[in-house]
Amino acid sequence: MEHGICTLSAIAIRKENSHSSEMVSQLLYNELYEKLDEQTEWTLIRTVFDHYEGWIQSKQHHAIDENEFKRLKSSKLFFVNEPVSKYKGKLLSLGTPLYSSEEGALQAPTHFDAEVMIENAKKLLGTPYLWGGRTAFGIDCSGFVQVCARMAGLDLPRDASQQIRCGELVYFLQETLPGDLAFFGTENGPITHVGILIGNEQILHCSGQVRIDYLDQTGIFNKELNQHTHQLMAIKRNV
Repeated sequence: MEHGICTLSAIAIRKENSHSSEMVSQLLYNELYEKLDEQTEWTLIRTVFDHYEGWIQSKQHHAIDENEFKRLKSSKLFFVNEPVSKYKGKLLSLGTPLYSSEEGALQAPTHFDAEVMIENAKKLLGTPYLWGGRTAFGIDCSGFVQVCARMAGLDLPRDASQQIRCGELVYFLQETLPGDLAFFGTENGPITHVGILIGNEQILHCSGQVRIDYLDQTGIFNKELNQHTHQLMAIKRNV
């Protein structure tokens, strides 16, 4: 199987092999993937980190040989630790993986550290919402949680509907801890939103932008709108 690496700051992953197809995620610089198929101008890939599948432009595909792939896959990871940082002529976003220790880079903890996740999540406050986004220039709710969790030593799937399958249930708000993840949706419907609890009945999440709102038994309460915007379905703890 042919393997590749992202050599650009970010690459759009699309649902279908078309420019008009929705962006479902993004590859970040240095992220590895497997090539599954190729059709005209498009390459179907599966990311190594979270096994997400989608199409990238073939002109953005950068192949690497098996030995290089194995070397990078087993390398110790460091992460860009600022919202935006310049590296080798590229603007890289928070959470972009690096394969060597650079000035200001963060080495991920060997075990999940909720404080690290929250600290980095706060760096993205004000980042605009972008469907499929994973960068400080635009991010969606599950991409926001995934990037910040990875920097803190926790690998999560890409989408909120997948992330809810991880961790253990927390049944009461009084028992929650900073770093727990809250999931939102509708009764008998799909999970459509996720955020990070930060204590004091507050939640960090991306809705319109990365912001802090209040959480109660009903869900997320937006004081500016004076209403609940998301219905709480579950709270999970990853240890």
